[in-house]
Amino acid sequence: MASHICSFINGTQFTDVVIVGNGPSAISLSFLLSGNRPYYNGIPHSNEILTRKLEDIKNGLSIVDQDLEYLSEGLEGRTSNPVALLLDALQHPDADLGADNPSLLYWKKVENVAIPHVVLGKTKPGGSWQRMDGSMQTLSLNSWMELPTAPFREWLAKKKMSTMAANSSNRATIADVKDYYLDFVQQKELAPNFYDYHTVTSVQKVFQLKSCIDGESGEVEPCCQNVKQNHSYLWEVRGYRLVSGTDDVENGNIIREEFCFVAPCVVLANGTYDIPNKLGVEGENLPNVIHSLSDFEKVIKNNNLSSTSDSILVVGAGLSAADAILMATQKGIPVVHSFRCSSNDPSLIFRKLPAVMYPEYHTIHSYMKGNQECELYKPYAKHKVVEIMEENTVLIQALGSDTITSVNVSYTVIMIGSRSDLSFLPNEGRNLGVVPKWPIDSKHNPFDINVYSYQSNYEPGLYAMGPLVGDNFVRFGIGGALGIVNHMLARQKE
Repeated sequence: MASHICSFINGTQFTDVVIVGNGPSAISLSFLLSGNRPYYNGIPHSNEILTRKLEDIKNGLSIVDQDLEYLSEGLEGRTSNPVALLLDALQHPDADLGADNPSLLYWKKVENVAIPHVVLGKTKPGGSWQRMDGSMQTLSLNSWMELPTAPFREWLAKKKMSTMAANSSNRATIADVKDYYLDFVQQKELAPNFYDYHTVTSVQKVFQLKSCIDGESGEVEPCCQNVKQNHSYLWEVRGYRLVSGTDDVENGNIIREEFCFVAPCVVLANGTYDIPNKLGVEGENLPNVIHSLSDFEKVIKNNNLSSTSDSILVVGAGLSAADAILMATQKGIPVVHSFRCSSNDPSLIFRKLPAVMYPEYHTIHSYMKGNQECELYKPYAKHKVVEIMEENTVLIQALGSDTITSVNVSYTVIMIGSRSDLSFLPNEGRNLGVVPKWPIDSKHNPFDINVYSYQSNYEPGLYAMGPLVGDNFVRFGIGGALGIVNHMLARQKE
């Protein structure tokens, strides 16, 4: 197959695959599309059935070339996508049990199998990680954020040695994670495929039509009435990038340059962090109301809060809410925590995380349940926000009761999740979810895909991966790359 990334015709760029988004899932997909292949190294897995299946693989064949449905059958874990469970079981055996076992895979670059592709991202490679405050520490340093063939701990150790870092902590900062993803793209020679600061505004089908001339009128007419059934199509991806020359910078002008890619396959890997969810209550747009962790980080960094400030109100019971609570209490800032569910709700994310690997999150969960006390923290389980008032007072109400509590706060931090900006899709992709006609939501309404190929069940040639299909951890998002490349190669052979 040709090694070129894309060809140009009248300003339109043609390629085989367009990836929308440039976070960890997209990076891992580019890695596999570039010809990198995983192979079983012969080390037994604790799952004896999986081991027997792996031992039956013919010599010289990679995992990409296997029947993924067969290999992943019966696997269980923290995602509902079996191929993600398969690759995770091979890369991080028994990780959910707290084990740090060696990988069962070795990787090598295979010549002449690369699939031409481009990766379009709004930022530098790394996606939403690049928009976070680099000085903040990650809550846990572990292998769950790493990409294939690049152990994060080893990379971090080399970085600390090269920078003569005095900090002996084994914790990584967000800046470390940003640099890790950037370095991966450079070291694995993926950079030519990455188009940074490219914003996608439209993804739509373009049909390959033939026209004919009417014998009497001489007018050009379409060859048939039912275009969608009788003609093949490609995907057209349009958008813009902002460019600035020397003169433009001096004048304060930025040039908006439009682009257009056409490809038989499009992969949506743009995450779910674009648009914060809102409560829809009165006062939610007041200045002291925050809807994103990055904005809350800025408030703390600018010293707008201190231990003498009024409490902040944190709303929500997920990881972002826990992050905000940890950030506040570490600075001595008092927290009032309101959440709608019971503190013992089995669906809480804290129950799905190993305590050994995420002790901070389990500490917050212990606070929520009242099993452990903290003088800076006060929980209000089974409560909802009724109104946010201008004088920095918030009214919260116990569910199933008329009891309303008034809380004086300095800031209200609403951490109830976010969703992807899919405005570039027809009808914002509402026809592509598990629940038709409803907005795509990673938790309640992910993309409806074939769980082995990650291809849309409604639109052939359109794929989704990562949080859009419920794979919210990097370790699981990588599995989408395996499923997608496996399916694309099968299509080529048909």
